[in-house]
Amino acid sequence: MGITGLSGSGKTYFIERIKEKLQEKVAVISFDDYYKPLHEQEKDENGITNFDLPGALYHQQFHEDLLKLMVDKPVLLQKYNFENYDAPERADIIESAPVIIAEGLFVFDFPEIDNLLSCRIFIEADMQLSLERRLDRDVRERGIPKERSLYQWHNHVVPAWDKHIVPHKKRCDLHIFNDGPAEENTRKIIQHITQNAHPEVLQEISVKL
Repeated sequence: MGITGLSGSGKTYFIERIKEKLQEKVAVISFDDYYKPLHEQEKDENGITNFDLPGALYHQQFHEDLLKLMVDKPVLLQKYNFENYDAPERADIIESAPVIIAEGLFVFDFPEIDNLLSCRIFIEADMQLSLERRLDRDVRERGIPKERSLYQWHNHVVPAWDKHIVPHKKRCDLHIFNDGPAEENTRKIIQHITQNAHPEVLQEISVKL
């Protein structure tokens, strides 16, 4: 299953809730771990690096690793460090699982990746609330100055949302607007899994539901 949405909409939150529910029965592969090094990134007209472009990612490697997970092979990757772009935080191993979540801003924008998905989930939230969440995360968790985070939001994040993410919303199987009780939205996602998963997958994850 693929999950996308606006930065700050709650994608990470819901994925964590799914992981809590399914535990080792779910594997998550995230585009956040596939950014190209800083010297390969494109700069905007003001000379500011734009990470909110499909070309900012090693999407071919993401595609190859997703294929590995689909045939029960583990994936070794470098966890991306957002404020030390050229130095991965640590190596990590993703073990395959009955439920595989491909997560990221552009997960539906690359046809070769999108074609592998059996269901698509779109997560949306109020734009101002999403901005506030992103600012809090950038400043508190990543050490990114507020001014830079605001510049990225208005000049990179929102244009990418309009061009590469919103156009896919209508064809998604489930649309979550994250404006109500998080528990209810989590229940909707889990219910969608149980209603649409292959019988063999349901048999494997039934003990967790």
